Amino acid sequence: MSNDDYKLRRAESSDDADKLHDFFNEIFHPEDVGMLARTIFHSLPGMKKEFWYIAETKKTAEIAAAFALIPWSWEMAGIPLKVAEMGIVGTGEKHRKKGLMKRLNQEFDRTLISDGFDLSVIQGIPGFYNHFGFHYAVPLANHIELPLHVIPDEIGENYNIRKGGPDDIDFFLGQDEVYRNAFSFASVRSRGHWLYLMTESLKTEMGSEFRIIDDLRTHETYYCRIPNQGFGSGLIISEISDGITQEAFAGLLAFLKRLAEERGKPYIRLDLHNRSNAAQMAIAMGAGEGTPYAWQIKVPNREQLLTKMVPLFDGRLKESVFSKYAGTLRLEFYEESIDMKWKNGRIRHVGHGSPGKEVENIFCIPPDLFPALCTGTMGWRELRQVRPDIFPSNLYLKAKQRIPPDETGLLIDVLFPRTRSWIYEQY
Repeated sequence: MSNDDYKLRRAESSDDADKLHDFFNEIFHPEDVGMLARTIFHSLPGMKKEFWYIAETKKTAEIAAAFALIPWSWEMAGIPLKVAEMGIVGTGEKHRKKGLMKRLNQEFDRTLISDGFDLSVIQGIPGFYNHFGFHYAVPLANHIELPLHVIPDEIGENYNIRKGGPDDIDFFLGQDEVYRNAFSFASVRSRGHWLYLMTESLKTEMGSEFRIIDDLRTHETYYCRIPNQGFGSGLIISEISDGITQEAFAGLLAFLKRLAEERGKPYIRLDLHNRSNAAQMAIAMGAGEGTPYAWQIKVPNREQLLTKMVPLFDGRLKESVFSKYAGTLRLEFYEESIDMKWKNGRIRHVGHGSPGKEVENIFCIPPDLFPALCTGTMGWRELRQVRPDIFPSNLYLKAKQRIPPDETGLLIDVLFPRTRSWIYEQY
């Protein structure tokens, strides 16, 4: 079949939900990905039927390829971001290598611009989605493996551990606020998302149980999330209250040890940031620090994202040696440039750079490295260890007498420091 034998469209009705269910189950058998697709289609907060991208044969209306735009809300140091996940991606075996996913991605990219998304993300397989403009940034899916023999047997009489449910949503919303304050980039889950997690999500392969830990002595309360499925043979814990105490954590681990033994799991796997409080306590007990995968991120409009970051940039400059900075920083992406102009330590303008106009500071960065830099996943000096095409031009190309040769690099250190980020799942 040729490209002329296919048409591209969006989902239109509940009939498409059933067709997508059957399509994804056939592709991903024996995994029940179809149930996940149908549940997200009907029940995930913020989801719209037109956020499903479908390529089908003209002759038989058979789905050949499809994926979803799954809307998220993230925060960047408290600044709200509109995020689109490319999720549940699949192409039928006999329809592969025909450029269908490339054509669907072009339509997806148009939506990112027209609907004003700040970021697009994917939890995709390695080495493929860079063709669609996605590049690695923000850690994902860690493996901190804690052997059972180092965990105490007794939970302790001060702790009661129970299942969480819809009646506990106010508590979970409060815990999310603590979590977001602990990380630079974090996901924002609404009351509707928590209700989805407690109900509809349980029908899918992404379903989890939530356990609440009550400290009967101090009346403090904590929680953890235990996914029903996931990678590895250990008992997976994908969320733990950031403010949990060492004593409460030990009691929780004793409970989880019993659970792991009952379910035939040889160890506990913490799918958490290495520098989270719970992860640090587990590592101190003998767990190995994990080497996480990463979200793949695309920035649809760099000028829009940088404009949203202005309060963050001003705050970082205020606490630095550049607190009174006046001048222009040009971010040179090779294919475009963006100028940020400061006066007295405050950004006055963010916009496209004027060709041929000389500015005080120029920082060169390839577009594929920008997601890692702007999210604080790595600093520019770390990135430069493997990529020489990221650099402050004053230092490496044309130092000016009136500008210290290292000023640009120091300015970038302040504006784009390495930070700690982690994204909790919403489904």
